[in-house]
Amino acid sequence: MLNSHDRIYLANRRRTVLIVDDEEINREILGLSLEDDYELLYAGDGIEALETMREHSETLSLVLLDLMMPRLPGLEVLKQMKEEPAIANLPVIVVTADQSMEIASLGLGAVDFIPKPYPQAGVIQARVKRTIELYEDRETIQSTERDSLTGLYNREYFYRYAGQYDQNHRDQEMDAIVLDVNRFHMINERYGKSYANGILKRIGQKLLEVVGQIGGLVCRRESDTFLIYCPHQNDYKSLLDSASVGLAGDDASGDRVHLRMGVYGQADKTIDIERRFDRAKIAADTVRNSYTQSIGFYDKALHDRELYSAQLIDDFHTAIAERQFIVYFQPKFDIRPEVPFLSSAEALIRWQHPVMGMISPGIFIPLFEDNGLVRELDTFVWR
Repeated sequence: MLNSHDRIYLANRRRTVLIVDDEEINREILGLSLEDDYELLYAGDGIEALETMREHSETLSLVLLDLMMPRLPGLEVLKQMKEEPAIANLPVIVVTADQSMEIASLGLGAVDFIPKPYPQAGVIQARVKRTIELYEDRETIQSTERDSLTGLYNREYFYRYAGQYDQNHRDQEMDAIVLDVNRFHMINERYGKSYANGILKRIGQKLLEVVGQIGGLVCRRESDTFLIYCPHQNDYKSLLDSASVGLAGDDASGDRVHLRMGVYGQADKTIDIERRFDRAKIAADTVRNSYTQSIGFYDKALHDRELYSAQLIDDFHTAIAERQFIVYFQPKFDIRPEVPFLSSAEALIRWQHPVMGMISPGIFIPLFEDNGLVRELDTFVWR
């Protein structure tokens, strides 16, 4: 995301425009129209233009591109630009006298046209200014919607676009999938942040490849957690295998990195998109720290367990107030003397629920530990 310093810099700097034309007089005419407001670069043919773009890719704001040129014509320049990530997104205004070339140019990424012979200088200036503004607005939007490390959508925009995806694919059954790295914090501790960040980048690249094949959206929600929203799948193991290939890099053992997956298949579209992924996360947690199972599924049994756990949490404070928790004392005997004697007792807690009956501590103790309620229960027992 752009910080305030970046925004001030963008607002005040003179933008750089590259003018590409094989005729010097044409370059001069365009230059005279723009020189008061922009830093100008010039190229006499397509090959020189590509070299200039590569050299100044970080500072260029716009390219004015003639189509009819020796060595490498304008359409070929547009094709090559699309194949080079560093310059693929530079906005290009095509300068041409041949209106029949407009469709082909648009298909290759051009954003506007300036006809030959040239219109008034004010028209050229207005089109250049507007194109640069649109390009910079798009860059700002992309910088705010993308995770800076992986380039994937961040959580806020992912949920927004997932909702739009549902609107455009109302009858499509969708899966909500959560992926994360088992014991990622240990990878961070043992091998360092740089190595761990490299793994996250590779996961992002792999998931983009996977989504490119099956459709849908992908984002990095936080830390090592990634979300996929995709058309319903039948073979999740193959999907996980595809996402896992080569994650540790060429210089490391592959068994350092184990992805786990939680799947909420055929997700209920009537519930909030975030809740769908909460369910997928619950499924992923069922295989936490397991080296034999990598995929957890959200099903009816897990749903019922979730509802049961939520009910227990909701009832906790009422149970404390009404003394539904019962403390039993299991006697302990000292058997070292010839005649054993009662020396102490172990306090055991049970929950006598007014509706659900006697509840085992094996159910509610781990639940309260995970939700931070166990300290209140400890205090109740001591009292």
